[in-house]
Amino acid sequence: MKKVLIVDDDFLVRTYLKQMIDWEAHGFYIIGDAKNGREALEILQRDGADILIADVSMPIMDGIELTRNVKKFSPRTHILILSCHDDFVYVKEAMKLGIDDYLLKNDLSEETLLDALKKISFDAEENTEIERLALIGRKKLREDFFKAFDAGDTDKLEKLAADAEINSQVQAAAFMIIPRAWHEREKFLADTERENFLAAFAEMTLNTCRNFLGEKILPLIFVSERAGFFHWGLIVESGTREIAERLQNFSKLYFNLELKIFLSPPKKNLVELSLAWKKIYDARANSFYSDEKIFSAEELPPLEKKISAAPKTSGRELIEALNFIDEDFSAALKFFREKLSEAKLHPKILSAFFAELFAESEKNLLPRPSQAENFSEWFARLEKFLNELRDRQGKDFLHPAIRLALKYIEAHCREEISQTDVADAVHLNPSYFSTLFKKFLGKGFSDYLTEIRIAHVKARLSTTSEKIKAIAETEGFSDYQYFVKIFKRLTGLTPSQYREKFLS
Repeated sequence: MKKVLIVDDDFLVRTYLKQMIDWEAHGFYIIGDAKNGREALEILQRDGADILIADVSMPIMDGIELTRNVKKFSPRTHILILSCHDDFVYVKEAMKLGIDDYLLKNDLSEETLLDALKKISFDAEENTEIERLALIGRKKLREDFFKAFDAGDTDKLEKLAADAEINSQVQAAAFMIIPRAWHEREKFLADTERENFLAAFAEMTLNTCRNFLGEKILPLIFVSERAGFFHWGLIVESGTREIAERLQNFSKLYFNLELKIFLSPPKKNLVELSLAWKKIYDARANSFYSDEKIFSAEELPPLEKKISAAPKTSGRELIEALNFIDEDFSAALKFFREKLSEAKLHPKILSAFFAELFAESEKNLLPRPSQAENFSEWFARLEKFLNELRDRQGKDFLHPAIRLALKYIEAHCREEISQTDVADAVHLNPSYFSTLFKKFLGKGFSDYLTEIRIAHVKARLSTTSEKIKAIAETEGFSDYQYFVKIFKRLTGLTPSQYREKFLS
């Protein structure tokens, strides 16, 4: 494998070159890229390279000056210059300095690039491979450091930083960068496209930081899919809101990707920063209730993960606020939205709260908070879902709390249960539950419970030879005489007559 370094001041050109050919399939390995000659020299001095592909015209240090310096300290590095038609005077100067070849950018293609690379001869194949493996090893050490940082494993952090040649005592700030609608975007990317995209995004991020911070920079970026969501982590010596705003703008410009960004305050070392990073995880859920895109972690206290801990509401109040009886359903939903917004429940609690209220067949259509960027977007989807559900079911529509109550009654009807027990189970005031039950079922709780119990008795009478009194007791009737009276009133037959009719 031959090590290649790409140098061009145009981010898109660098990205294009990296994706133009399958480098490793042709025996090449890209060790990195730089936006000017000075950055390229730093990489060359640190990692070395067999081939340097460089633009002839760049700010700070152009391709001519870069060639002159490379020939001094790394004469075995081969140089391929890229130029535009107008740059030919510079190309001739570069040729005098000993470049191996040049390509016009207008003629650049997979074929011309491969032809130019094949013309370049190499020595010390074995040493190159050893260096490549060493580079892969350093990359793995950095990945181990980032995993420990992301997971808050502060016991291992300093040693891993030292192994990865990262100064753990530097003052730094962190950014958590969350791409909006990433899972939808990712569905359309093949594995190689995904890797190329991640690399291009990281390059854009680091260049944005370099351009803003200049020399004062510790640009470290990593990818994480911890805690059930995808995000980038960025560590810099000086984190400011202006950097976040630039990242937002460039991400939209280059990738048509909107970002949500969380900032940590500067910390005196990377161990303290890792602890601050954990607070960003904890505070992230609170951003669900904001339409903003850039947040300071200190401004977002973590949300409680228990509905009982919500500051201004409870499960009972929320279910009562979901008023399906009101003829003006849009007004009822507006009131319900206000209640939810005040409660500021953790998104996971919201998911669990609504999943409990709806039938299994409806849960696939139920919008989940994790699928929305914020509360406003999620509630708009929920409102649409509730309206469609109401229209679709028409007269058969049941208030979610009543459906939940029916499930509870079916599961506990053999026990001594009261209307208050069921109301408590579905988080409703007993009086409101009674009104709601009669509205949707057309009968009171006691009558409904009795009918459910009698239905169970009838099923057993018609299929078993068990003693009638034993059946009645196990189905919730402790008073046998009352049972017989109720059974005859509802069926027109005594329990014995009913069994005789079905078993004869």
